[in-house]
Amino acid sequence: MKTFPLPLAFALLLACLAALVALPLEAGMIATQDAVAEQTMQTDRAKVQVFLDRATVQDKLQAMDVPAALAKTRVDALTAEEVASLAQRIDALPAGGALSGMDVVIILLVAILVAIAL
Repeated sequence: MKTFPLPLAFALLLACLAALVALPLEAGMIATQDAVAEQTMQTDRAKVQVFLDRATVQDKLQAMDVPAALAKTRVDALTAEEVASLAQRIDALPAGGALSGMDVVIILLVAILVAIAL
């Protein structure tokens, strides 16, 4: 069995010691508000991305000649406040084509006018 030459053993020892040297680390407290804000921002960004993945939204984007990939990269570039605003607007949208109170009134007025005309 061959023995290691002395320079190779010395170089290997130095490499091992260099790997053991710890870099200076600094630990700090993370405020609860910061952690919640980060989690909320990620949730809002995911909500906007899911909204962009819908087939109806994809169709509207194509109708306006906006590539879906471009829209997604633009959403990724938005600030936290802009993403939060978009997420709130998405939450405020009526689900499944629900009619608002004003829509019901207009439909009733048109129905009454049609009934009177006949």
